[in-house]
Amino acid sequence: MTSTPRSDPAAERALVGSALAYPDRVEAVADDISPDAFFDARLGFVWEAIVELIVDGGRVDPVIVADRVRGRGGEVDAETLATLAVDAGPPSREHVEVVLRHRAARLVGRALIETKAALATGDPFEVAARCAATLDAIGARAGSGRTEAMTLPELLERGADAAPWVIPGLLRSDWRIVVVGSEGNGKSTLLRQIAICAAQGVHPFTFDRIEPVRALVVDAENPLAAIAETGSWIDEKVRGAVGDDYGAARCRVWSRPGGLDLREPGDRAALVRELRAQRPALVVAGPIYKLGGRRPSESYEDAAEGLLAVLDELRVRFGFALVLEHHAPKPQQGRREMLPFGSQRWLAWPEIGVGLVPDRDRPDVLRLDRFRGDRLRSFWPDRVVRGNDWPFFGEWDGGPPDVADYDRLRPSGRLLALPRRTEATSLDGSCPECGADPPRTGAFGLAACDHQTAALNGHGALSGADR
Repeated sequence: MTSTPRSDPAAERALVGSALAYPDRVEAVADDISPDAFFDARLGFVWEAIVELIVDGGRVDPVIVADRVRGRGGEVDAETLATLAVDAGPPSREHVEVVLRHRAARLVGRALIETKAALATGDPFEVAARCAATLDAIGARAGSGRTEAMTLPELLERGADAAPWVIPGLLRSDWRIVVVGSEGNGKSTLLRQIAICAAQGVHPFTFDRIEPVRALVVDAENPLAAIAETGSWIDEKVRGAVGDDYGAARCRVWSRPGGLDLREPGDRAALVRELRAQRPALVVAGPIYKLGGRRPSESYEDAAEGLLAVLDELRVRFGFALVLEHHAPKPQQGRREMLPFGSQRWLAWPEIGVGLVPDRDRPDVLRLDRFRGDRLRSFWPDRVVRGNDWPFFGEWDGGPPDVADYDRLRPSGRLLALPRRTEATSLDGSCPECGADPPRTGAFGLAACDHQTAALNGHGALSGADR
């Protein structure tokens, strides 16, 4: 049994008639509905012509509109349009919502029909994933035809509000961060501390009180006992810090010590299940090689591309900030660079790429060097120090930032001059030309040899405009 696609002809005719009778009122609703929202394609052509005439500053009347529609191959006459305008009231938001609801219903029905057909031969997990993504997209955009492009002043005004801080100074809601370290240097514990603290409203490096957020930890490697060992330590500390404000449900840990392959429909659907349940603002996950393995005869680049596509789709779909743990490649000629293992795509993808480099003079310290230039300004510490009170605490060359400093990190202006890595400094802080040790201030400090001095005097130094 088949059914006629849902539509409301009266609402569609009323909306077009009101636009013809009151073209000066169309702007109030024009952004909310697109021509393809109309079930009657002829009325969609008419709506498009009316909006275009208004944008172009032209006159809107039935004759001019009909002529424009016919010029594009549409079939409509001026008399019919004049009839629609008779006794029409101003454009109504209610009519817009009726038309959009019916369009959404048609899209859902079409998606379900296609899903049923695909189930006959396709993998049910893959079909379910495609169907879920389609339905989510309908829910996100079927309610509005509003254009998304902004003028530059609008973008500058809305930039910070559109991506609020998840952790002030460290992480905004649409950021991606990759943290690279060697085995056993504490990177999993560090990321766990970031998630648990943020969920309970504690800054993970200064331990100031912040706004709590929902967090999900996806651990694809460590057994539950290892997670519990450091997790209980951090949890005890935040309980003491926040008292009655503690909320256990704000942070959940999903342990899959056998690993995941998020390119496979089953594992991807399982992660979607957890994301739907937790609705996190922050996801901490890893290690990357246990989130999507390389298939036989597949290159590192192809494997990474597939996993990146999944991660980007999920973070945009569910609106979370993402921090990933990754391993460094094995040492070469006695040196180990804190670069992402495998594909170079992991170098280009994140907003911030952190390499955890052991400090040569302080064995309890990890320098937070960069394996790529920061895409956006932030207040990540220069180092983290292992402690007896917390697993790690942050250390900044100029002292910890003040809360007021966070508001200065806005996309709308160059308010801060943050340090840049010089090209004459390797990831372990030494000069790649002569091997000179870095100063105690780290890889962003003063030059320790002639090669670094040359770089600082050239493009590596901050100019007056940057200050």
